[in-house]
Amino acid sequence: MASAAKEKRIKKKEKEEQIQSKSQGNFHNLELLCKADDKQKKTLQKIIKQKPDLAKSLNIYADGVKYYIARQQQRDKLLAGKESPLADVTEEQVLIPVLPSISNRQILRQFKQDPLNQKKLSESLEKANKRQYHQNNYTPFANRQKVNIIQSQNPPLKINREKELPKLKFNYYIGPGNNGELVKRILQKREQFWSAVPQQFQYKHFIWQQSYFGMDFSRLSASDSLFTRMMYNFFEFHKNITSKSGLSISLLQYYNNIEKTFDIIPLVFILNFKNSDWMKDVQQFTEFYCNNNPLPQTSMKINLDFDFYVSNLPANKVNYNGIKTYKMQETLTNKTQYLWLLKPADWNRGEGVHVFNTLEEVETLIKSYYYGKGNYECKEFVIQKYIERPLLLGGRKFDIRCWVLITHEMHYFIFKEAYIRTSGTTFSLENKDRYIHLTNNAVQKNAQNYGQFEDGNQLSLKRFQKQLDQQETKYDFRKDGWPKIKEIVKLTLNSTKLNKRNRKYGMQILGYDFMIDENLKLWLIEVNANPCIEESSNLLKMLIPRMLDDAFRLTIDKVFTSDVDFGIQQPKFKVDEYDDQENMWEQLGVCG
Repeated sequence: MASAAKEKRIKKKEKEEQIQSKSQGNFHNLELLCKADDKQKKTLQKIIKQKPDLAKSLNIYADGVKYYIARQQQRDKLLAGKESPLADVTEEQVLIPVLPSISNRQILRQFKQDPLNQKKLSESLEKANKRQYHQNNYTPFANRQKVNIIQSQNPPLKINREKELPKLKFNYYIGPGNNGELVKRILQKREQFWSAVPQQFQYKHFIWQQSYFGMDFSRLSASDSLFTRMMYNFFEFHKNITSKSGLSISLLQYYNNIEKTFDIIPLVFILNFKNSDWMKDVQQFTEFYCNNNPLPQTSMKINLDFDFYVSNLPANKVNYNGIKTYKMQETLTNKTQYLWLLKPADWNRGEGVHVFNTLEEVETLIKSYYYGKGNYECKEFVIQKYIERPLLLGGRKFDIRCWVLITHEMHYFIFKEAYIRTSGTTFSLENKDRYIHLTNNAVQKNAQNYGQFEDGNQLSLKRFQKQLDQQETKYDFRKDGWPKIKEIVKLTLNSTKLNKRNRKYGMQILGYDFMIDENLKLWLIEVNANPCIEESSNLLKMLIPRMLDDAFRLTIDKVFTSDVDFGIQQPKFKVDEYDDQENMWEQLGVCG
């Protein structure tokens, strides 16, 4: 038994020695890695004995070193022959004899002013090669005469100058939804400088998404290098005006006066059930609702009863002083109805918006969203007074969508063209059908009579003015309405800071929605963080591409390719009555 165990150990030791000798035999690059250092060789041999599999990895590494050295030698030979960057070179050209004793770098170090001076180069070679004669130190260069460098000794390389090295490009990622394909189409016209990458790609310079979730705004920092810059299509604090509650809070804090605030937007109450004093906000609304109801009390309910959790989060500091004596403007009320709107604070495209006129209705709606209606859950709402006497077009409700751009320099612009969004159903206060009261394209496109009166339920400002004239409404929109829109845009953007932390290279396109009442007063309804860019009509197929392209000229083109004039290099998107070379964004001011 002992002899059998001994034989087994001997065989195991022989097998290990075979593996070690085999691995050492395969490791043919020991001299290259260790050069003339015997101590380093012994250390490396010891490591290989302990870890035979390491020989394969070291061989791969050493082969790479050999390849790198060979390429460096080739490069030195080429540069010694001609002062030019590497280009397409054949093997025969690499073997052309050159002077190995002097390199391009040495020449530049010695002769900074004139590196190709023939006389100085010849003298330098003679001085470098000259040796002191000694019988025990003989060298064939001892008594060498001057060497004249003949330019033809190193014939010029045949460089293919038509073949240029590939240029580095900037990377962009366009998220899905909201016609992201159009944004890609606009950027593809800049394909000489930009290339599309997937979301998981690490190095992205421009990101365009429907939502700001997942965006790390700390990465938006100043950089002298173009390829380390990054730009998003959102600002970090855009919700200060793009959420329905944020817009109201910003204006209330800016004016500190409810009369001025609710002269720009219709009366708003904010119910945030995530704050500690939401019960006070609920009571404030119910008291105003009951005290200003022009109709006979048909309902016995005078309070809203919620048993929601009371958190310890502090409330927003909003001044509602004077709300008890505030008198609503006459176009917000009607003798036959008393309508209000319930809106989830952060939703868009008409989602979750309801028309109601009793406290029972709003209580039921809020509870359903608080506990999750279907797949939705919401704990912050605005309750806004409905404009019961709006200006109508052909007996139908409409609103006005304008685009506003904020650039990386915090300059804000308004697009020179806007469009009208119409309802396809005759207006009535008796019917709470959402297709009557909501003119968003996301809502109207599902109506049965969508597109019956206008292509995509949309009108240009020119056609809008014609219809006003036809129905004998004395209102010049360009003269009376457009200046008021500019004024309101300035007020909203001055009411808050969208870039509090001074991030660099942000940009955002906002969608402002306005309404006109029966007395021709203009009202701001809301501001959208990511306005719809679906080409849902021939009008928008003309306006939106031009709007995006001109916006990119003021933002990403200035940040990343400021020395390129894209107006010369690519065709413009044509818009009626505007010159192709004109940028259709009109600057209004600078954000505070």
